[in-house]
Amino acid sequence: MTESTDFVPYPFDNGLDGNALKAFFVWCAKQNVSDIHIQGGNHLVVSHHGRLRRASTFVLADDTLSKLIDEVFEPEVRATAGGGHPVDRALQLDGDMYQRYGLDRGERLRFRCNFVQATAGRLDTTIALTMRIIPTAIPDLYSLGIEDDLRSVVLPHKGLAFIGGETGSGKSTFLASVYRHCIDHDPDRKVTTTEDPIEFVLGKSGDILPATQLQIRRDVANFAEGIRADLRRAPSVIGVGEMRDRETVEAGIQAGQLGHLCLSTLHIHSPGEAIPRCLNLFQAEIREAIAHDMLGVLQYIVVQKLLRTTDGKRQAVREYIIFDDPLRERLSQIPYIKWGQHIDGIIRTEQRRIADHAWRLYLQGCIARSELAVALTSHQLRELERGHIHE
Repeated sequence: MTESTDFVPYPFDNGLDGNALKAFFVWCAKQNVSDIHIQGGNHLVVSHHGRLRRASTFVLADDTLSKLIDEVFEPEVRATAGGGHPVDRALQLDGDMYQRYGLDRGERLRFRCNFVQATAGRLDTTIALTMRIIPTAIPDLYSLGIEDDLRSVVLPHKGLAFIGGETGSGKSTFLASVYRHCIDHDPDRKVTTTEDPIEFVLGKSGDILPATQLQIRRDVANFAEGIRADLRRAPSVIGVGEMRDRETVEAGIQAGQLGHLCLSTLHIHSPGEAIPRCLNLFQAEIREAIAHDMLGVLQYIVVQKLLRTTDGKRQAVREYIIFDDPLRERLSQIPYIKWGQHIDGIIRTEQRRIADHAWRLYLQGCIARSELAVALTSHQLRELERGHIHE
């Protein structure tokens, strides 16, 4: 393996124990690391600007990892993961006057953690821990480069909207910025969320009514129950971590019909996938009725990716569809099973696909050719290359 010289591992000068590991987590955050990967029998590894880097000079023994998990988290976590049940947890580190872990008093860091048991390298079984560093500061909505027409409708009075993309595409950051923008600029609207786990802490001093954030298994059993609980609490904006089952989709549609705004994420690759993905959760005989209920409340669907730029940073590229009355009318006149194809066709015709944006960034020298593989299929690349030749 060829190691890059632009990332220096953490020194661990005082040895390795629970406190040293927490200090390592803080150091990672200050190095702009996005993810931390820890498993027995391997170096500590981090994702730094989309690239994997070794972050320790030593290999972590499996028994040492077990002790660290028990010390930093709790023995129940390792026991559950070792029993074949993945564990999701949030870890919060708070600074104090002694600057433990390298955090000043009042500073706070949060991490989203996942534990699974797996075979890794020569170890038949070990615990694999993956941690996503959650930025403390929520980016201002205007700093995300959101397109003007999308930004103007991102907080409608009511309805249902989806933010889609693969893992690590910035969906949670997008939504947190929307929630915070609402709290800052429209304080009469009450914001509630249900998350698994809670990532960005939305409230801050000075808020008239800080957002309330429910966590799955700690506060409610599931996302659908969280929405139903929120509906009894006079909300304006209801945030949902993900819509992945029939009950949650039903509750989200109902929230929109009752005059609330429900925002959620989906693991989709194009806006046209959203409606079929949701409808496939339902029995075939009721899908058409659910489709028209959904069409009546949908406001927008956004899908985004993060691309590595030539200056070492990352940039979000998006494709989206905004549901206005003319679009609803057009869709209502064709079979619901063709809605997804029609939506993606609009975006393709208008050259607003993620592939189109990525191609323009490549021509401008903002991303390397190798990065096109992240955003384009081989068919899309050939199509765009042919179009460029004929221009």
